[in-house]
Amino acid sequence: MRTRFDIGQIIRDHGEKFLSTHNVVTPVRKAFGHMAMCRTSALGGHVEVCPECGEIKISYNSCRDRHCPKCQNKEREQWISFRREEIIPAKYFHVVFTVPDCLHPIAINHQAAFYDCMFKAAWGTISAFAGDKGLRTGMSAILHTWGSNLFYHPHIHCIVPGGGMDKLGVWHHLNGCEKSDFLFPVHGMSDKFRGRFMALLTRRLKEEGFVIANYIRKQCFDKDWVVYSRPPAKGVNQVLEYIARYAYRVAITNSRILDVTDNSISYDYKDYRKGGKHKVMEMGIDKFLGLLSLHVLPDRFVRIRHYGILSPCNRDALRSIQKQLDVPPVPKERTKKSYLEICQEKGWEIGVCKECHCQRIIIRIINPAPRAPPLLLMRKGN
Repeated sequence: MRTRFDIGQIIRDHGEKFLSTHNVVTPVRKAFGHMAMCRTSALGGHVEVCPECGEIKISYNSCRDRHCPKCQNKEREQWISFRREEIIPAKYFHVVFTVPDCLHPIAINHQAAFYDCMFKAAWGTISAFAGDKGLRTGMSAILHTWGSNLFYHPHIHCIVPGGGMDKLGVWHHLNGCEKSDFLFPVHGMSDKFRGRFMALLTRRLKEEGFVIANYIRKQCFDKDWVVYSRPPAKGVNQVLEYIARYAYRVAITNSRILDVTDNSISYDYKDYRKGGKHKVMEMGIDKFLGLLSLHVLPDRFVRIRHYGILSPCNRDALRSIQKQLDVPPVPKERTKKSYLEICQEKGWEIGVCKECHCQRIIIRIINPAPRAPPLLLMRKGN
């Protein structure tokens, strides 16, 4: 669905000025360049014509950047398809691990190390609590760096099955979790996550020649760290849709943008401190692009990770569990579906004339683009 405002257009109009006046790292320049070119003639495309009414349509290629709000549907549906094969018929829990804002300056300046420590501490916490019950569980984890208002707020969304394998490889549901909204005690998880994370981050920064200032460390241990836990919707498809909402969500979608002027932008957000009430955020374009740049991840950083029995290297254990619970085991070999196959499964019409509902025919290819699009908005030395 086309929206009135577009992140790509905002970057095309204001990106050069922003990048020329700020010290921006290369991954941000690359992401901004990709989004600026997405679905424009710069990336090529094709011309389609309806054989019945003669309607002509030009379709331009997408940038496929993971930060782009227009390029997530295919990957999202492919991801759901794979996860559907890995599902375990058990109650799942949504657990969120968050760090206090006194650590945000460190996170911004050491993104890869900081986020990696968050993943390791989250999995260490979940696996430790499951281990206390004699079980080996699993976890799918997704990194988000934003809040609904677009401000910097790094946190890990985890989807955890309410059970695990014992030492003999037998599956057990966790006692009590079927009737509870909590996988494990949240205060206990909070304390353990804080201890593990601070130990990991201290060690990692020391390897890079940095130390955490004592006053920041004191603030961290004086605060209660927030761990959120609740069960998502019941049913396999509901769980998968729930997970996918987090897995391929971007910092802000085009549909949330309410107005753009030469100097300012306004967008919709939910204020969760007010019960999720919708509010309007208004700010200058320069500040908006600055916030957007904070959510561009380091190159090759893996933001969706699977652990334990849900890890790709533990497929045999997962198949064993699925057989015990009488569900089809995950295939040993899997291939990605084409976009056409995904559209057919979802009932989406592509290349169909809206007037007479006939299949359009491609009559011309426009500037075939390489797999990696050329980078716009790039400067030497960055």
